[in-house]
Amino acid sequence: MALTPPLGATYGWRARIGFVTPSPGHENNGYEFYLMAPDGVTIVMTSLHVTELTQQQYDDAVGRMDVAVGELEDRRVDSIIQAGVPLVVTRGWGFEDKLLAEVAGRTHIPFATDIGACIRAMETLGMKRVVMLTPFDESMDRQLAEYVGHAGIEVVANRSLWPSDEAAMSRRYGVSTMPLAEIYRAAKDLFLSNPAADGIWITGALMPSVAIIDSLERDLGVPVVTSMQAMMWAGLGLAHVFSDVEGYGQLFDFTYGADPDDDDVWEPEE
Repeated sequence: MALTPPLGATYGWRARIGFVTPSPGHENNGYEFYLMAPDGVTIVMTSLHVTELTQQQYDDAVGRMDVAVGELEDRRVDSIIQAGVPLVVTRGWGFEDKLLAEVAGRTHIPFATDIGACIRAMETLGMKRVVMLTPFDESMDRQLAEYVGHAGIEVVANRSLWPSDEAAMSRRYGVSTMPLAEIYRAAKDLFLSNPAADGIWITGALMPSVAIIDSLERDLGVPVVTSMQAMMWAGLGLAHVFSDVEGYGQLFDFTYGADPDDDDVWEPEE
């Protein structure tokens, strides 16, 4: 991460990307954003205050979306991304369209969701049979697999890094400080155990991920999509910032919003 702010310009002189995070405390989202951000692009964050991973809290958070969008609109951001796949996925297929329509009725600022960006990224990279690594519980993993199935993406195998005992459950946010080597190894082993897969999907932006994308793609020869990477890709595209982002996956070789059928899907380097 090497930021080079120009003297005499605001930090977000090129674009300011609004980011609606579920949890009130967040560290990896901002850090990973700036690992990938081109010069002149900044993040503006607000929270939906999800403190417990329950459906009631997810529903309450969706109810606060209008307030969050208003906060970011006041800050004059160029695009808005909603982080957190459970907020949309637990409402079922079709809810994202409803949410997008509601936000569009509130503001002219372009808006995308975490799950929507991930699906568009996988479609763009030609990923149809994926292995999925998450920090969620078994129930959420099942819902995720069912949800992306509606988009024609099959989860052929999945693994969760969700804590397995009650004591660890109380420290669930510890996933944000999980060693990258552990996440890399889990994704790699999962893929090697399922060679019929054509890509790796790592969801759950609370969990570190973007720093291992390049290594996974080089070592395994398949595309990798992670939540934070896909949201960054969407945020830049919606803000009309098209700049080289190197070292964080082949996804950035493509333009967000372009028809995947108009471009060749990604192929690994020889």
